[in-house]
Amino acid sequence: MAATLGVLVAGGAGSRLALGIPKALVRLGGVTLLERGIAILAPVCDEIVVSAPAALALPLSHASRSARGGRPLHRADDPAGTVGPLAGMVAGLSRVAFERAIVLGVDLPFMRRAALEALIGRLPGHQAVIPVAGGFPQPLAAAYAPAAGPILASRLAAGERSPTRALEALDVLMLEDTDLALLPGGLGSFFNLNTPDDLAEAAVRMAGEEASS
Repeated sequence: MAATLGVLVAGGAGSRLALGIPKALVRLGGVTLLERGIAILAPVCDEIVVSAPAALALPLSHASRSARGGRPLHRADDPAGTVGPLAGMVAGLSRVAFERAIVLGVDLPFMRRAALEALIGRLPGHQAVIPVAGGFPQPLAAAYAPAAGPILASRLAAGERSPTRALEALDVLMLEDTDLALLPGGLGSFFNLNTPDDLAEAAVRMAGEEASS
C-alpha cells in the first residue's frame, strides 16, 4: 500500500494544440509533459500511476529513468468503453491501494510540490480536497481519500463523464482563490496548457523561471 499515491492523468489527445501528438508527449523546457508530471509527483508520492486509454502508447520506461526518482511507476489503462479524464482518475485510483492520493493532470506543468503537500494536509476528515481556481473546480489537481475511488468509479459506471459533476457524490473541501493564493506558487500553479497560445505562454514562463534560478 502506498502512503501517498500519485496519479498522473495523461490520456489527452492534444487536438487543440494541433501538434499531431498526444498532449503527454508535448515538450516544454526540453522535456515532455509526461516526464514533467512524473517529476512533479515523485517528491510527494511513494508510488506513481500513469493513466491513459489502452491504445495510447506512452514511453514510461524512458520517463521513469529521468523523472521518477526511484519511485515505483505503474501504467493503468482507462476502463474499457469509457473516455475522458474521469476514466483516467478512476483507473489510477484503483490501480494501487493507498492511504491518500494526489491526482494531477499532465497539462499542469507549473504545479508546485509544496502546493500538493498543502492539499494533502487539508484532506483528513474529507473524501477530497478540490481547488477552485478562478471559479472552476480542478479535480485533476486535487487530493483524494481512499473512499473517493469507489464512489467515482460508480459514477463513471453509471454513465457520468464529467469529473466535476462526479465530485457532487463526494464529501469535498473546496479551496477558493483566496485559499489558493496562499499556497506556494499561488494561482499560477493551476495554469492549464490546452492551446498553442498556452504553450507559447508556458515556454516564456519556463524560460523566465530558469533564468532567475
